[in-house]
Amino acid sequence: MVTIGVMGLGGIATRAYLPVYAEMQDQVTWQLMTRNEDKLKRLGRQFGLPIAGNTLATLDDQPLDAVMIHTPTETHAELVRHFLERGVNVFVDKPLATDMAEVKRLYALAEKQGLLLTVGFNRRFAPFHQVLAQQAVAARAVRVMKTRIANPDDPVHALWDLLIHPVDTALMVANFPVLPAPHYVVQSDTDGRLLRAEVTFALAHSVITAGIDEQAGVNLEEAVLTTDHGILRVQDLSRLTVLTAQGENRQLAPDWQPTLLTRGFQPMVAAFVRAVAAHGPNPVAPETSIQSHQVIADMVAHLPLS
Repeated sequence: MVTIGVMGLGGIATRAYLPVYAEMQDQVTWQLMTRNEDKLKRLGRQFGLPIAGNTLATLDDQPLDAVMIHTPTETHAELVRHFLERGVNVFVDKPLATDMAEVKRLYALAEKQGLLLTVGFNRRFAPFHQVLAQQAVAARAVRVMKTRIANPDDPVHALWDLLIHPVDTALMVANFPVLPAPHYVVQSDTDGRLLRAEVTFALAHSVITAGIDEQAGVNLEEAVLTTDHGILRVQDLSRLTVLTAQGENRQLAPDWQPTLLTRGFQPMVAAFVRAVAAHGPNPVAPETSIQSHQVIADMVAHLPLS
């Protein structure tokens, strides 16, 4: 058994993580912490998970092997540093930070301390995305798009909060190649809110594109891999379509398969817990996480000045 603290019990933690934690109590002693005492007690009862308390000090008093950080992005760097300096392995929601110098400093600190610093790119662990990644060597084009119905957003927030997922997924499917200079497309409305953003990398034998569209009329996440022999398309992480000259084959995630497995959260958390327990390799390799963060940071730097 390992002991793992959990910081931040907002919407993403409640929907995507706490149900997974509740099912892993045969492997992990979880310790919940959030400042809201009422929420802390309510969620502890709802998921049957132990409570550490409502201050950072209450987590520091626990014999932690690791901590899961689900707090707002602006708090990530300070909290990650806090736990790494105390010899605690860290899992943190994406992005690790929105400053590349800080991202690299934190990974350097984790390496110096001999600790895991794992960023929560759940799409990497989605089973159908894994199918696409297995075809990376044959890829002629990889395109990952996330669209929304009508949600123009602050450009910097949209890139770090939304685009980072399509970027990381596209790079993962393409096996994180050395990237050439990018081509950007950014469209905004008259108020400066982001409508559409894409980044494309033209490699020697393939093209990688990742993008978001904030007013596409539909909420959809789609990853498409093109090869010489056909096209593989994953929609909303739960539907795989393979198109070849012989026809079309469609697969749906099994009815009995939990949504949090389909979306990659369960296998991602399980991989982190195994790595902590066995002192194994980082399930989200630092160099690949840095590459995904760097693409977003570079794109933010090229946004038109308001």
